Amino acid sequence: MTVKRQWLIVLILIAIISVIINTLVLSTLTNRYFKDYIKDNYNQHFNQIIEYLSNSLKIDSYSPRQISVDLETHLVDPITRIKVYDIDGNLISDVSADVRSYIGNSTMHGMMNHMMGRMMDSRFEEVDYSKITDNGRVIGQVNITKYSSAENSVAIWMFQSSLIKNSIISIGIVLTVAIVIGILVSRKMSRDLIHTSEIAQNLDIGEDIPVRYSKVKEINVIQQSLKSLQSRLKIRHKSRKTLIDELVHQTRTPLTILRTHLEGIEDGIIEFVPEEIKICENQIDNITAIITNMSNMIDAEKIENSLTIEEFELSQLIRQIMNGLKAQFEKKNIELKVNAKEKVMLKTDKYRLSQTVYNILTNAYKFTNSKGKVLVSYQINQDNIVLVIEDNGSGISKQDLDKIFNAYYKNEKSMGQSGDGLGLYIAKENMKSIHGTISVVSEINQGSRFVLSFPRVIS
Repeated sequence: MTVKRQWLIVLILIAIISVIINTLVLSTLTNRYFKDYIKDNYNQHFNQIIEYLSNSLKIDSYSPRQISVDLETHLVDPITRIKVYDIDGNLISDVSADVRSYIGNSTMHGMMNHMMGRMMDSRFEEVDYSKITDNGRVIGQVNITKYSSAENSVAIWMFQSSLIKNSIISIGIVLTVAIVIGILVSRKMSRDLIHTSEIAQNLDIGEDIPVRYSKVKEINVIQQSLKSLQSRLKIRHKSRKTLIDELVHQTRTPLTILRTHLEGIEDGIIEFVPEEIKICENQIDNITAIITNMSNMIDAEKIENSLTIEEFELSQLIRQIMNGLKAQFEKKNIELKVNAKEKVMLKTDKYRLSQTVYNILTNAYKFTNSKGKVLVSYQINQDNIVLVIEDNGSGISKQDLDKIFNAYYKNEKSMGQSGDGLGLYIAKENMKSIHGTISVVSEINQGSRFVLSFPRVIS
């Protein structure tokens, strides 16, 4: 069964049950007060009849016809008949109600006739007797016939039949409104679900379609999850080319340092001492770690790479990265400076942190013009490090600020640049993995300021 049909069935059932419950509650409450009203009304008319007859029968020249006329005004529900006798038992007046006057032009004429016949049955009537007195002297008797209970009252039967009829009409109206609303809502929901299924199908065959996000929260969450999964699958599908590029970039820094030191040793500028050997071994270890991480990322079965926690000194890592980029920055005549001399030991994933810093510096290089400046600084805040990389380049527009960390996103300025738009995405994912954050503040033609905040020690 489709979601649309299920939604309509549920909506119709809710509407019908709501009307039925409302009708039952209203009928119960109304009947309770209606019956009390009928009883109070009967007692009031009963007392008025006794008082009227007491005043009329004590006059010797009373008119039986006038008494009958006056008593007819008291033939109100539940009173159906009034008989008056004199002191000798002679019938003075006998008036009764015509039940047809209660029916009128009701559309439920057949049902009411059945009810009237039922109520006229003597089994549903009872007679109240009362002596008519004048100063303690009995001057007559009145017999008042009424319905035996309030449930048998004409007014109550008419009210209940009217309530049933109106309830049926209400159910019809509510059903019509529920079906119309249900069709409109289900059409919108089914359209969103169909679009979501199309996203999933295209995701399965590797094609990309634009996502129209639903306003229904649950569907929107599914669509966002599919879109996120699509981004991750894209990264996996393109991992080989992307990771080769990353491998070239990330190995440039330690290779540049190794080459610089080996050339210095060869030229006799640097002495081949144990300390120098240790520096070269460290760079080789860095290259090994980079290649290992890349190998792990190529594994399509691995969703997340495990962290490699090690202890190192931050300023030394930053200078190593900057030494690798120094020649490139100098060639473009961009000043690359580090404004932090305080040494601080970290215990985190060295590769992920260095990759993040390298990616941001590479972006700064791309979007900073000749004679520009790029400054790296950091400060220690209790157990956290706040590392800032800022430039005076072309800057980022406000509409792009929320998108630059998305995978494969490239704005108009970066269309002619090399790369697949993964650098800042990888930087953000790296910061998440080491329990850190990354943010950016930027203005057009004023430059950009990237802020990395991460703990000094992670376990």
